[in-house]
Amino acid sequence: MDARFQAAILIHTTNASQSLLFRENNIFFFQRRVFIMQLQDMPLFTPTEAAVLTRLTLKAVNNAIDKKTVPAVMGERAGHPIRLLDLRALMSLTLERRLIDRFAPELRREVFDALDGAPRNTLSLEGGFLKIDLREPRRELAKSLRDLRRARELVVTDPEIMGGDPVFRGTRVPVHMIADIQAQGETEDVLLESYPSITAEMARLAPVYAAAYPLRGRPRKQPWHDQPPVSTGRMKLSDIEVA
Repeated sequence: MDARFQAAILIHTTNASQSLLFRENNIFFFQRRVFIMQLQDMPLFTPTEAAVLTRLTLKAVNNAIDKKTVPAVMGERAGHPIRLLDLRALMSLTLERRLIDRFAPELRREVFDALDGAPRNTLSLEGGFLKIDLREPRRELAKSLRDLRRARELVVTDPEIMGGDPVFRGTRVPVHMIADIQAQGETEDVLLESYPSITAEMARLAPVYAAAYPLRGRPRKQPWHDQPPVSTGRMKLSDIEVA
């Protein structure tokens, strides 16, 4: 599911020059001061997506939202309100994973607030006494965003295919099944040999998609459910060859 919603975003501005905070999908985030604007197709992410992108647990992401450590906006999905996170919040969560055992919550919140005015490479606090290198967190987040975007491109959902479960494009192979097999320890070579219709890239990104978009509720009934077998037969155990 592509969590992109139309939302009113609060952007901070100053009277001085604008400094670039982040760029993704040709959307620029600038340092400004209390200016509200309406952005369409703004990339916004669910807490579940954010957990995958930042490598935090879903509980940690929700706790950060509840405690207002990171900002969230309200959106709607299937008629239900849902909290959504923008790229600035994702960057804050990426830093949260690194700082949670080192900084107190109040100082982490100060760090996240300072992201608005931080140069691209370094965040400075306490008059320069504390400096945080932002280059590696930004690279890590950018890679996670690319992987999730590519995973969505490789997956389709069709009610006529596998009961509507997400499958890899051009195949009938369920994404979550491949992720489950990998979670059980199967190697990529064996996986690709068993399912020749999927590529190494599909196998690599299956866990990413499955974690970001977990299946909900009971498993869907397959088309053959409650149908009689096509044929039956009997065979002696002694006639079965053992490999």
